[in-house]
Parts: sequence; structure tokens; C-alpha cells
Amino acid sequence: MEARNLQKEITDLEAAQNIEILGIETLDGVLTRPIVETALDSLNDTLKQINLDDIAASVKKEIKEFAGSV
Repeated sequence: MEARNLQKEITDLEAAQNIEILGIETLDGVLTRPIVETALDSLNDTLKQINLDDIAASVKKEIKEFAGSV
């Protein structure tokens, strides 16, 4: 199994999704490589299931509608 370059994965994910990953926290304060790998995989899976552009467009539309009614 090839070693993963986690820093590059984080940088690539941030660039591809236009997000910033501020931190990964654990209950016991111990951050191990498997925890980071699992967190990145989970975040990738979550981002694949949602469309941030659609959400942004929806929020923008709702704000315009709200501003027009005030």
C-alpha cells in the first residue's frame, strides 16, 4: 500500500472545493495518521454528496427575496 501525502491531499481538497480545513480535533487530543486519513476520506465523501454551488445560489436567491420584501 502506497503512503498517502496527507498535506497534499488537504491542499488539493481545499483548492478543488474552495474551502479551508481549519483543523481536525479528537476527544482525547491525540491526532494520528489514521485519524487524519479517516477525516479526509469522510470530508471527501460528504463533499461529493452536496453541491456547494447549488447551496450558494439558493442562499443568494433567498437573500434577494428577503431583501426585496423588507
